[in-house]
Amino acid sequence: MHNRSRWLTATAITAALVAATASPAVAEPPQRTVALALASFSDIVVDPTLGHVFVSSKIDNAVAVTDLSGNAVTKLSNLPGATGLALSPDGGTVYVALSQFGAIAALDTLTLTERTRYPVGEVCPSDLAITDNRLYFSYGCDTWGGGIGRVALDGTDARTGLVSGHYSPQQLATTPARPGLLAAGQPSLSPSGLVVLREEGDGLAVQASRDAGSNLADVEFSKDGSQVHVAGGAPYQIQSYTSDTLAVRGSYNTGPYPVAVSTSADSGALAAGINDDTSVRIYPSGSLDESRSYEVPDLHLASLAWGPGGRWVYAVGNRFGRPAQLHVLSS
Repeated sequence: MHNRSRWLTATAITAALVAATASPAVAEPPQRTVALALASFSDIVVDPTLGHVFVSSKIDNAVAVTDLSGNAVTKLSNLPGATGLALSPDGGTVYVALSQFGAIAALDTLTLTERTRYPVGEVCPSDLAITDNRLYFSYGCDTWGGGIGRVALDGTDARTGLVSGHYSPQQLATTPARPGLLAAGQPSLSPSGLVVLREEGDGLAVQASRDAGSNLADVEFSKDGSQVHVAGGAPYQIQSYTSDTLAVRGSYNTGPYPVAVSTSADSGALAAGINDDTSVRIYPSGSLDESRSYEVPDLHLASLAWGPGGRWVYAVGNRFGRPAQLHVLSS
């Protein structure tokens, strides 16, 4: 899951320069694989300022934290149904959707402890995304009971029903380049629906919608916010649409079956993951031609995230009931 809100704010630049020493060293191999203390995977987010990678697991009710080289730092437990993750714009908080607790937990990125929880109702919150200092969450406990809600970053004004009637919780994406826009894709259906929503008054209005192939797995904005990228079971490529009208803009020929997509907030490069042994492919900014590829066996859905500077990609593999593995890949 994304979200997928992965950026470095101007207020954190000084700390980021200090934390840069925590980045994987140039002399390290182009790919490193480490075991995570998790039986499964739900979402991933990178804190570029303090140099941590957060990986959640609904099954484990936990979030594992590593440094930028993949070394284990800590594991936060007692997070019932931990699913979606999102990093606050100031870098001080990682939010965790607690799908089995009707709340969103706020983790302090400095102390790596849980600060508080924001109740949002017994709706099984799932994916998270931040725009305009509002935290949006998809939710759904039952078939056709899905929707989108939001809560302020300080936990006030929680509400559901901004959008309703979804088959299941949607994949969400936002971008600081286009404040007030929210992309939402419907997994587990064929065809899969894709919609771009905009904040309007106190609610959300549909800006554009379309079918986007089958078995949608991941949604991501381009760095400049002009495009929405979609990974799904078909077609056998990452499809790119304009964020204004969702007109087809182009495609990345990944081969079958795309399951993850992520763009670098720094370089604008795109990482695509497919359900194949050679499963992570890197595309430089502005190019539809692959520059590098890596073997990440059994890549999880929506399991890609970029590190600071656009130099490293993080991927989580080992699906099908095996303990999760974190792959640190040089871009």
